[in-house]
Amino acid sequence: MGAWGLLFDENDDAADWLAEFGDAPDWSAIDEALGFVGEDYLEAPDCSNALAAAEVVAAGIGKASPRLDPAIVEWASQSPQEAERRRTIAADVLARVRDDSELSELWQESDEFPDWQASVNETLSRL
Repeated sequence: MGAWGLLFDENDDAADWLAEFGDAPDWSAIDEALGFVGEDYLEAPDCSNALAAAEVVAAGIGKASPRLDPAIVEWASQSPQEAERRRTIAADVLARVRDDSELSELWQESDEFPDWQASVNETLSRL
């Protein structure tokens, strides 16, 4: 796992996803990042991208993380209805990522697992 911290943007997959998203923000990219919720097994890269996408949704409903790029926050806040439409699925995906995913399994191998769960819960609280 290419992570240097436990927050949503402190891993290679999410950082890459956010950089690409910031170059061409579009709600369809959010849908794609959150669209794997029905799959049997949630792989770590998809989970990391979903965590980042959920932060964009939170920004769109006026509850942005201070860690999110201000340009992305501004873009998302211009379409609160689009964010609101994705709010429930983002919360559902995050709950699954936290409780039953490869990313969760990887964090369970770390002493920082409770802190990682708390960071996911913090995002959930803003959704």
